[in-house]
Amino acid sequence: MVENEKMLFSIVIPAYNEEKHIKFCLDCAKKLHSDFPYEIIVVDNNSSDNTSKVAKDNGADVVIVEKKQGVGAARRAGTAFAKGVYVLHIDADTHLPENYLLEVLKRFEKNPELVCVGGQMYFYDAPFWKDILRVFIHHFLWFFTVIVSRKSQGPMGNNMTFINSVYKETSGFDENLRFGEDMDLSKKLSDFGQVKLDMTLKCPVSSRRFKINKNLFDYSLDFFSMSTKGTPRKNVLPPAKEVIKTEFPYTKIKKIMNKKKNG
Repeated sequence: MVENEKMLFSIVIPAYNEEKHIKFCLDCAKKLHSDFPYEIIVVDNNSSDNTSKVAKDNGADVVIVEKKQGVGAARRAGTAFAKGVYVLHIDADTHLPENYLLEVLKRFEKNPELVCVGGQMYFYDAPFWKDILRVFIHHFLWFFTVIVSRKSQGPMGNNMTFINSVYKETSGFDENLRFGEDMDLSKKLSDFGQVKLDMTLKCPVSSRRFKINKNLFDYSLDFFSMSTKGTPRKNVLPPAKEVIKTEFPYTKIKKIMNKKKNG
């Protein structure tokens, strides 16, 4: 990083017991193409494993510990520390493509009304049937957030970038929310400008949170409750323990990014 040059991006990664996955996330974050400085902030949300140590050993610029349990509290703590003009929030299993920051920057420079943007998620570790299911689910969610929320929601915490100065004009992430903290913030940011889920912006994420079981059912009900009422039905984020592939899937990610059509 160039000394005294303004920090352009802060990447905030909340992590709870993610010692097995955070390394791969950081590998990607360190390889991002840029001609500007950016920082990587990992927020250890009171983990009982070696998340903090793994993050420090694998390239995180800053590792802080947030004792208050919940993703809302973790994102709030990380953003408070962020120095970047833009703050990018991802999950500990998000694998950012090399051109991600450049693509996000293009969108902000092109649209002065834009205050928050998120991209379409692609699974890097999913079986074929789940890849197909993702297409329908994601486009339905896009339609739902645009129509029902009147474009006040859309970006998800697994890849969500907003302008730091605008964030400071809001009350910020709700530290009491363990689900829907991203939707809640999007709605707050929409009072200051355009919030957009950009389906042409691709971001590889893990499919481990998307299992067809009771957790997914609860997740869906929470989503609809946040979209219509502004509060989750159950203030609980379903656990995400399983990963189909543990190796770093460079080949799969490159294949995703080279697709001519959005899946």
